[in-house]
Amino acid sequence: MKAQPSGDPRTISLPVSQIQPNPKQPRRFFSEEGIAQLAASFQKDGFRGALNVRQLEDGSYQIVAGERRWRAAKQAGLNEVLCIVEEYSDEEALEFALVENLQREDLSKIEETEGILTLIESRLGISRDQAVSVIQVEGHPDRLARSDVAPSDAILEIQAVLEAFNISLQTFRTKNLRTLSLPDELKQAHLEGQLSYSCAVEISKLKDESQRSQLLNEVLEQKLPFRQVKERVQALKAGTPSETESEHQPILDELDRTLKLAKRAKTVLDKPQKRKRLEKLLSQINALLDSGDEHLSSG
Repeated sequence: MKAQPSGDPRTISLPVSQIQPNPKQPRRFFSEEGIAQLAASFQKDGFRGALNVRQLEDGSYQIVAGERRWRAAKQAGLNEVLCIVEEYSDEEALEFALVENLQREDLSKIEETEGILTLIESRLGISRDQAVSVIQVEGHPDRLARSDVAPSDAILEIQAVLEAFNISLQTFRTKNLRTLSLPDELKQAHLEGQLSYSCAVEISKLKDESQRSQLLNEVLEQKLPFRQVKERVQALKAGTPSETESEHQPILDELDRTLKLAKRAKTVLDKPQKRKRLEKLLSQINALLDSGDEHLSSG
């Protein structure tokens, strides 16, 4: 399904002022810091690479791929940039941009999802809501496994679009579509490359907005890995510990670690000296716990 623009390509230098971005291009977030660095490079060494563009009816040119370089060229004050001019339909332009970005793993999961949905809309001539509904209903494994229900032309075409990007229908259905329901602050953090898709989905499990916002700030400030994010979400969902629990938590954690050592203790049972020391320690722990029980019963 790779886009095949019609006509022979021309490689020419074009005025930056005659080039405009494509409002339907899949990439929505551009790092200002990254563009500034690229602009500095262009000022020092000149423009590198080429933009893929198509000519519009009014004589101007629209970017098909390379908007980041175009933004950097503008910031660097360049007058002209090298461009590869080809004829693209709207659908071909979107598809080409998706392929280019996905090959570089340059899109967030949100941009990938929305770009592919826009392509499906164009390809099938249906609305985004209809496309999502077809994927959710007809793409369900139980539905696909039924021998008495033939798959519709729509779901077959959707599968073909996804396969062209090496994305399975079930992956798109269960993972990509989840990005559409993420809270706005998680969407933005993911778009800006500050928050991974898996962390965004995990934090979204918190229904309390203040808890979610606080955890998001902690994750961004401390750059917490997914494992720690998951642990914090589970702890918050289980409820905030009381002051007494918090006060005793270090001791409880130490006891938990001690209990885990029980399995390792079996390895010293056949060593007389270590076994004797272990028996002494266990005796002391039992005496301590027994004295605690006596204190509680007399209180």
